[in-house]
Amino acid sequence: MSHATRTAARADADVVVVGGGPVGLWLAAELRLHEVSVVVLEKATARDARSRAVGMQAGTLDTFATRGVAERFIERGAPVPTGHFGAAGTRLDFRRVGAVHPFSLALNQFVTEQLLEERATSMGAEVRRGQELVSLTQDDEGVELLVRADGRHVTLHAGWVVGCDGTRSTVRGAAGIDFPGSDTTLTGWLADVALEDPPEEPLMARGPAGVVLSAPLENELYRLAGVSTATMRRGTGAPLTLEEAGEQIRAVVGHDLGMHSPRWLSRYGNATRQAATYRSGRVLLAGDAAHMFFPAGGQGMNVGIQDAANLGWKLAATVRGRAPAALLDSYDTERRPAGAAVMENTRAQAALFCADTPEEVALRDAFSEALAQPETNLLWARRVAGFGDPRYDTSPGADGTPAHPLAGTRLAGLALRSGTTAGTAPHTLLHDGKMLLLDLDGRHTSRTAAADFDDVAHRAATVDREVAAAPWHDVTSVLIRPDARIAWASTDHDPRRRAEGAAAVLRDMLGQPALA
Repeated sequence: MSHATRTAARADADVVVVGGGPVGLWLAAELRLHEVSVVVLEKATARDARSRAVGMQAGTLDTFATRGVAERFIERGAPVPTGHFGAAGTRLDFRRVGAVHPFSLALNQFVTEQLLEERATSMGAEVRRGQELVSLTQDDEGVELLVRADGRHVTLHAGWVVGCDGTRSTVRGAAGIDFPGSDTTLTGWLADVALEDPPEEPLMARGPAGVVLSAPLENELYRLAGVSTATMRRGTGAPLTLEEAGEQIRAVVGHDLGMHSPRWLSRYGNATRQAATYRSGRVLLAGDAAHMFFPAGGQGMNVGIQDAANLGWKLAATVRGRAPAALLDSYDTERRPAGAAVMENTRAQAALFCADTPEEVALRDAFSEALAQPETNLLWARRVAGFGDPRYDTSPGADGTPAHPLAGTRLAGLALRSGTTAGTAPHTLLHDGKMLLLDLDGRHTSRTAAADFDDVAHRAATVDREVAAAPWHDVTSVLIRPDARIAWASTDHDPRRRAEGAAAVLRDMLGQPALA
């Protein structure tokens, strides 16, 4: 460091995002949707050809659907309508979770990042590769970052910084945010290889020797992963050879599927940690910088994308002076419980994956039997797919009545009938990233509630009761946040009371003047 030349170059960026993975790139695109200037710093000079994540959950696809880009990913991946919980024998059925795209997607993370970077840069985000954050300092006015680039140190300035730089986050450390939790006690293995005898469908095999899973990647490459009861106490730093991976597979499946030409061999652990806070002044955390856990069920990228979706519109509103600081404070209060919930279910899955004793195997079998019950299956399918986050706290109605049961939940199960078009997902009305006030009686009875608020759109439609889930059948108006969360819902048929209720919620969130 002492031999480097330090230069100062002022960056006119409202926000600097550190980390150019899926979470950082989606956040950059969300901020640009609201005309916030963004610079993304990524220390790697090129995109990693290895695929750390190979599964995209229905919850992520629904988030992409709110911006009209889900099909770009679906075209490149392989839909999988079911999933697993801790390798239990009964599969989770994603077709009932209420998603626009009710399946997970097998897709190489390399492709995911390519598509996300294309979106972010096409919207005006600047992605700077080969630039590594060294340190940062902040005050009430902004954040100063010291960045290493091309053997020099460059000083950048931004109004806000978001760390999307992984479990070893430099941003988190520089901001002095603790990362408490538990260390690795169990490990699994993964092998990205070519197969001479690939399974016809995604494989999930279990036996006394452990568990083996498979998923197709691109160009005849497959991800094989699992847990071996014989080697699950080895540390994540212990090298994995092709021969050992073959032994693991043969011990469970009976043959090694003709594996050859390894692209990546590695081990992963069950270390579980969560940042003590997701915000420290003008520095925020999202994705793996905020939480880490056993990679069970392909939930890591999904929960990170939901972090970015939640933070994006709130940070944009704060930067543009269109919301009070309390709105940004809600990022931590909403997303920390969501991260903690995923941490807990992955702890449970790790226990089932690593079932070794007769008692542990019996527990996994009992859970598999429980998943055969439709409601239990739906509960866990929703959680793994990204629709089972803890309900966000919502305020009572203007008259003190309790909030509607849909308020604070994720948008799911609503189908609209507009004109001659039936079964339309409301996600198509969120492409511009605005708050959406939707009248579901087909009349524009709440239009005045949105008139005095910036970035609030108003539409009218009717519920398609043949397709929509039952909780929606009696709803007359709903306020949907840009991150597809229900801010408010009403069954009132009085237009005046509905308008007042919607306006009260908008004022509470956005802090803008009351209606005249």
